[in-house]
Parts: sequence; structure tokens; C-alpha cells
Amino acid sequence: MNLSIPQPKVKQLMNRASFGQGVQKSSLDTKQLYKESVKITPLQSVSKPEMDLDDLKAMKNDPDRKQKMKDIFNKSRKELMKLNVDWVEKIIAEPTLRERMTFFWHGHFACRTLVPYFAQQQNNILRENALGSFRDLLMGISKDPAMLQFLNNQQNRKDHPNENFAREVMELFTLGRGNYSEQDIKEAARAFTGWGFNAVGDYQFRQRQHDFSDKSFRGETKKFTGEEILESILDDKMTARFITGKFYKYFISDENIPIKTVEAWGDDFYRSGYDIKKLLQTIFESAEFNDPANTGNKIKSPIELIVGLQLHTGGKFENDQSIVFLERALGQILFYLPNVSGWTSGKGWIDSTSLTFRVALPMLLFGGAETDFEASDDGDANGLGKENAGKRKLHCNVDWSMLANNFTKKSSGETFEAIESFLLARPTTSFNREYVTRLASAEPNDTELVKKAFIGFMSLPEYQLC
Repeated sequence: MNLSIPQPKVKQLMNRASFGQGVQKSSLDTKQLYKESVKITPLQSVSKPEMDLDDLKAMKNDPDRKQKMKDIFNKSRKELMKLNVDWVEKIIAEPTLRERMTFFWHGHFACRTLVPYFAQQQNNILRENALGSFRDLLMGISKDPAMLQFLNNQQNRKDHPNENFAREVMELFTLGRGNYSEQDIKEAARAFTGWGFNAVGDYQFRQRQHDFSDKSFRGETKKFTGEEILESILDDKMTARFITGKFYKYFISDENIPIKTVEAWGDDFYRSGYDIKKLLQTIFESAEFNDPANTGNKIKSPIELIVGLQLHTGGKFENDQSIVFLERALGQILFYLPNVSGWTSGKGWIDSTSLTFRVALPMLLFGGAETDFEASDDGDANGLGKENAGKRKLHCNVDWSMLANNFTKKSSGETFEAIESFLLARPTTSFNREYVTRLASAEPNDTELVKKAFIGFMSLPEYQLC
């Protein structure tokens, strides 16, 4: 992908197309961002389940069944937490466009499973197709065991059609609400009968459970298969426009979305055969993306904040569980989306409690402070990140002398200016700048000054923006 990006906007590109510039990078290198995006290194944290369906059924007559099921569940939770932490670390090691888009599709195709291997398998489907064809991505994710399980298509049989999968495919993944009828859902559900999977994560088409009779879908009657339903949906430009609209909100702005622009880009996306990379190039080179009004106008999601804090400092948590705790406290747990609609966005990430915790995080992570903050209870007794209630020390190790070597300039004023430019998507106010200056200037050496300046700028409201 050869991009034509104005130099002042390269940081904007890195913030939106990646997760921000890492402190280890000596310069903003967009070529590296895209070069690394070509590589596909899968997440390989967990292995296939050891038990098949017959083993699970046999446990019904086992007197120790309850304890064995508890052991299986506890193992699954530990593996999901490992998978979660490993993905965060992968994002930090490879903050490329491919990982950014894997993260985007993870939220778009909202899904939750308690089978770690299923979660990993889906994540790799998203990664493999993240920058390719949306057609291939949709086909792959629609036959993915985690998704089929989450949307109940394993129970979708010809005599008892289950409409959940068909409904969400159209409402949330492709056409958008209002662009199909209830009858379309019923007919599509019949076409998806028999789509299922086995216990070790392999897709299976169960012919005996499939409805081979005629279906009338969106004005056409024939013996639709599930694949033909998806092709029919892709043949509608509304799908391309729906996806383009989500891209606009994600990469440019949550507000004042220009409908005609989105429609035009969506129609180009449709004509390209749903080429995701081509649509991204259109967006990143657009006047809208490079408009100063759209710089630093988006509130960071919790994952963007957690990853950014580590990328900006080169820091690493002493305890991996701290990562999952922070995700839960801030309201965004990888592999554990709240429902089929996915996570919130924009101002939905912020309330008075979460904002207070967000701005306190730099001091908690880098200043040695403790917290007894507890996330609001979501009612899910099986949720991740609920362990170890009480005081927590969320220490993140940082090489402050390395940062001092990188950021110390001829004068303290120039040092503060360099740190502010590096950390913030847009300049802060003169009042805030003076506050950070007073906070750090009294420090006895460059290392302590840089440390205090980093903590100070990261504690400002502007750091919550990208």
C-alpha cells in the first residue's frame, strides 16, 4: 500500500492505523507499519480441546462429573486469560495495521466463547483476512465454530429453525437494521440449517439437518444454501455502505458523518470486490481523515489506552493479571465482549468514575500508588478479571534512564515540548502545560524530570484522546 500522507499527519496515521508510535521507534515509520502488516503471524497460545463430544456425553453418568466440569471450566478461564494477555503483548510487539484491523473486526464480529481454542481460532481467521476481501472474511467467520456457537446455529435444524445467526449476520455484520425484512430472516435461517461444528473446532455441514426446499429471500425464490444467502447479501451495495460507515466512525469521527461521502466510498468498496486495503487507503488519504478538526477527537478505548501506556514508555507489567484487571475495570475485555452488539465507542467509554480512574492510571502504574478500584458488577459470575479483590499495586516497569536519553534536550522547555508532542494527539492548554512544568521542574536530575513529565502529560484529559 503506497500512501500519500501529508507529513504533519503521519502521527495521526500512526495513532489510528496502528496504536501510536512506540518509544523504541526512532521515527514515525509508515513504511514499517505496512511492511509488517504483510506478515501474518497467528496467535498460538492454546491447543485443541482434548475431549470430544462423546467424552462430554459420557460424563453425565460419572459420579465425579461436577468436579471434572469445574476443573475443565477453571482450566478454560486460565487459558482465556493467557490468550488475552498474549494478544495484548502481540499488539505491543507488532503494532501494525494488520493487528489494528484484527482488533477492529474482533469488535465488529462480536462473539464470546468459553472454549479458548475456539476463541484463538476465530482471532486468527480475523487476522488472516483483516486486510483482504470482506467477502472472504464474512464467509470464514460465518463458518467459525465460536460464532456458530455464540449465535446458536448449532441448534439450527430443518424442523426447528433458529433465527439468531441469520438475524445478526444481517443486522450487525452486513446490511444494517432496516435493510431486510423479518421474512428474510426466517428464510435465511432455513438456509443456514445444518451449519455446525464438532468439539475440537472443525466446521461441519450436517446434511440431515439442512432444509433443502425452496426459500424466498429478498425477492428471489430458489433452494438457497447458506453460502448463497451470504452472496446475495454481498450483492447489495448497502452492505458495502454499512461497513464503510463503521470504518468512518472508527478511523475518522464518531460525529458529523457525511452520508454522501460514506455512500461514495461504499460504492467504490463494492466495485473493488470488497477490497479492505483499498478502502483503508481511500480513508487515510482523504481530506476528512487529514482535517485538523478530526485530530485528537476520538476517545481511546480501554485497549488503546492500556496498549498506548506501554508503547509510549516501553513499560512491562510485573504481573500479567494486571492487564486483565485493567481491561475489566475500564470495560473492555478481549475475547469477552458483553453481547452480540459488541463494545460501546466514543463517549460511551467515559463516565465520572471511569475518567477519574483513567487519569489516575499513570501514577498507579509508574508512581507506585495503590488502588482499591473495583469495576461495576456485570452480573456474570464467570467473567474474567474478577480475582484478587482489595488493594492492588499495578506496577509497570519502565527504563526511565533510556527515556531520559531519548527526550532530554538542551533546555527543560524543549524537553517538555518533545514529550508533549510524543504523547498527545493534540496540544494541551497553557494551564495544563504549566502544571506539568511545575510538577517536574523541581526534580534533581534528567531521569526524574522526564519521569515526572511523562506521568504529568499522561494524566491530562488530552491523553485520553487519539
